[in-house]
Amino acid sequence: MAALSYSAAGLRPDNCFLGRDKPMDRTLSPTTMTRIYLIEDNPLIATTLTDGLQEFSECDVIGTATTSTEAIDWLKANPGEWDAAVIDVFLAEGNGLTVAQYLKDHKSPAQRTVVLMNYATSEVREGALSAGVDAVFDKSLQLEAFYDFCAALNITPRR
Repeated sequence: MAALSYSAAGLRPDNCFLGRDKPMDRTLSPTTMTRIYLIEDNPLIATTLTDGLQEFSECDVIGTATTSTEAIDWLKANPGEWDAAVIDVFLAEGNGLTVAQYLKDHKSPAQRTVVLMNYATSEVREGALSAGVDAVFDKSLQLEAFYDFCAALNITPRR
């Protein structure tokens, strides 16, 4: 298993939390749940990740995109409405690294970007980190570590 890459200080996960069931696309009430924007083109994987983020990480998926254009359009329209973006590299249209590169220049320092993909080769991992993401995880090998990372964020929404 490849080593995890963390570029943000102090984001080492050490706890796992139980969350609550919530609908996938709803307005988040002011709580301590981290607001996740999920960029994933496979509906089954998106549902599985949403459920896992809620159950294991006290995170709430507030919306999803299946293409890089859709993701960037939403992120432009909602710059302060999310705490972390979880990005798949291979999308229905476009590329997740395009989204990561956009966020490198347009997110606040408090917002986090995570690449979660299948077959996280060292080349793709290095490309994602060069695009400014905080961490890269392989979906098939590092899902538990991904949930732990998200739980460690525990970002209080800024309202």
